[in-house]
Amino acid sequence: MDQKEKYVLVLGSKPESRFPDIEVKKIFAANGAAEKASLYLKKYPNIKLTSIVGGREFEKNLDVQNRVLNSDISEIISRSGLIKFENFDFKNKINSKCFTFQEQIKFQSNFFIFGILNIMFAEFLYEKNLFMKIKHIIKSLKKGAINGISTGFFSILYALSESNNKVIISGIGMGGGGHFYNEYSNRYSNRAKVDKNLMIYLKKHYKNRLYTVDKELEKNANIKYLNIKLF
Repeated sequence: MDQKEKYVLVLGSKPESRFPDIEVKKIFAANGAAEKASLYLKKYPNIKLTSIVGGREFEKNLDVQNRVLNSDISEIISRSGLIKFENFDFKNKINSKCFTFQEQIKFQSNFFIFGILNIMFAEFLYEKNLFMKIKHIIKSLKKGAINGISTGFFSILYALSESNNKVIISGIGMGGGGHFYNEYSNRYSNRAKVDKNLMIYLKKHYKNRLYTVDKELEKNANIKYLNIKLF
C-alpha cells in the first residue's frame, strides 16, 4: 500500500471492527458509526467527518440520533427523506443535504450495471417467501419509498461519488447482525441480502477503488482485502 496516496474511509457499526492505521483524507460514517469515528480522530485529528443517515432512522431511533448529535461531524446527509436538521442540537455547526426517496434511488442506479432494474430485483430478495416478497414490493411502491441498499452501502457509493480517491471500508460486513451499540439486533439482516446481491452488479471501475479491512466483507462482496496495520 502506498502510504503517500490519499484514501477516504467509510465506517459502519459492525461490532469489534477496527480502523486502518493510516491518515485518510475524509471519513464517511453510516448512522451511529459517527460516534465510533471519534476513536479514529483521536489518533488522526482534523479530518472532515460526514455523517450519512437514513431519514426515519435518524428521527425515530434515539440510539442513532444521539450518537450523531454528539459527534464531531461537519456535514450530515439524509439519504432518504427531507429532515429539518436545523431543529436539532448538533455539537458543531454543520452543512446538510437531503435526498428524497426518488433522488436516492436515481443516485444508486448510476452505480449498477443495469441501473434501476438491478435495484428492483434486489429489493425482491428482501423477504423470504413469494407472498411476502410481493407484499413488500407493493407496499414500497405505494409509499414511494424503495430503499435499495443499506445506509452503509449508500455511504460507500457517496464516498465514491465525492472524488476519485480509493475507499477503505471498516465496520461493514454485509452479513446482517447487530451494531456495536446493540449487538443483539437482527433488524438489518434482510437489507444485507439486498446489499450482497447489488454488490455483484457494481460497475467495475467503482469496485476497483474499494478496499476492506474486514475478512467478512472480502468474502461477502468480493472486495479486495487491505493488508495493513489496524488499531
